[in-house]
Amino acid sequence: MLPLIRFRTRDRVLVTGLAEDGAPLIRCVGRTDDMLIVLGVNVFPTAVRDLVQTLHPRTNGVVQIVLPSPGPRVEPPLRVEVEYGEEPGDRERLRHEIEDLIRSRLTVRAAVTLVPPGSIERTEMKSRLTRVSG
Repeated sequence: MLPLIRFRTRDRVLVTGLAEDGAPLIRCVGRTDDMLIVLGVNVFPTAVRDLVQTLHPRTNGVVQIVLPSPGPRVEPPLRVEVEYGEEPGDRERLRHEIEDLIRSRLTVRAAVTLVPPGSIERTEMKSRLTRVSG
């Protein structure tokens, strides 16, 4: 079997190493058409979601970035809605923890709003990780 690498798919990937047969190990970190730019820093909504998912069961991992206008440029702070989970604990503390996590890992300032589970719209196919506020 030969590895297949597709180009021009707008996927942003990282080569994480080599397999035993010498094939590159590739991990998709986001799509360039989903990328946001916050004060010159590239931010992928999937990266925000991945960080929030690490806090399960305090969050259920569902996030949505609220944009004041269509991207890719976004003025800080990055507005992020996060659904809290089954065991959120102190919600104010959780909100600060998420903001600090985004700041330390993605180097952008975020303003997190915690919302009840089921508040963020879901779709059958790919979930929308961003929306423009009306």
